Amino acid sequence: MGRGMREKIEALAGLVTPPACREEVLGDLHERNPTLARFCIDAVLTVPHVILSRIRRTADPQLLILQAIALYLCYYGAVWFEDRALLLETWGLMRVAAPVLIVLVAMVFDDVYAKPGQRSPLRLVRGSLIGLAGTFLVQSIPLKILFYGGVMGMPLSLGLRLLFSPQSTSRQGPA
Repeated sequence: MGRGMREKIEALAGLVTPPACREEVLGDLHERNPTLARFCIDAVLTVPHVILSRIRRTADPQLLILQAIALYLCYYGAVWFEDRALLLETWGLMRVAAPVLIVLVAMVFDDVYAKPGQRSPLRLVRGSLIGLAGTFLVQSIPLKILFYGGVMGMPLSLGLRLLFSPQSTSRQGPA
């Protein structure tokens, strides 16, 4: 039972570890921890630091700010044309910001979990599509506005990511 359980836990640790550094992290965890309990504790303490390290290596803060502004303006424009009363509500501007935040978080984590060397335009838009799907689940603003903001924001986001690449080759090393 112990051997099979360890393999399952190692597989789970491998699943949540970003691919760019998965082999090294799992190898180190396996070497340092002879028992299953120590492996679990070390994995729970190590993997979040690895994820944060990958975020730091793959996310470009300037590009994220530029995308946040562009996406916010798209959603704001959609609200402006569809339901201006929403902007006058107490939390109206924050409700417009919620889809932007969801899309940005999805793009950051898509970059973190992307396989190294994969640079196709489809991969660059995947995070935005995942984030857009997340906005429909949260629905902080009406669906019609989410749709219009997303339709305007997706090409802008892709264009910005193509023009200002989110990962330079000098920042792609393992955690």
